[in-house]
Amino acid sequence: MAPTTAPETPEKTLGDLFSDLAREANTLVRSEIELGTIELASTAKRATKDGGLIAGGGVITHTGVLAITAAVILAIGQALPYWASALIVGLVLLTAGLALALRGRKELQHVEIAPKRTIESVKQTAVTIKDHAKWNRGTH
Repeated sequence: MAPTTAPETPEKTLGDLFSDLAREANTLVRSEIELGTIELASTAKRATKDGGLIAGGGVITHTGVLAITAAVILAIGQALPYWASALIVGLVLLTAGLALALRGRKELQHVEIAPKRTIESVKQTAVTIKDHAKWNRGTH
């Protein structure tokens, strides 16, 4: 019985290698874009849901604040004229509202909306492609 030898596979040409590299790079870029899209969509969906909850809570809270404000004005109105009690309560509420708005603006400036994982992945991919290209040119 004659020994069996594995059929030889022809080596890929340089053109074949570059064709493979272009195809794989294209697939990789598409995957990176898809990852970024998914990450942004997830963030947007959560932000939309959270924003709706905040808006609903704000409407209900506003109604309660109006009732309490009226009660406070009436209570202070027992000791001062009603116009003075309304002025005092209004100034206190304006000061508190301004303080909250300024704090919210400050906190919002720290929110990161960039897709960090995708950016890091794209950077790593660029380094890998650059290293692969150098290796193929024989500069390794």
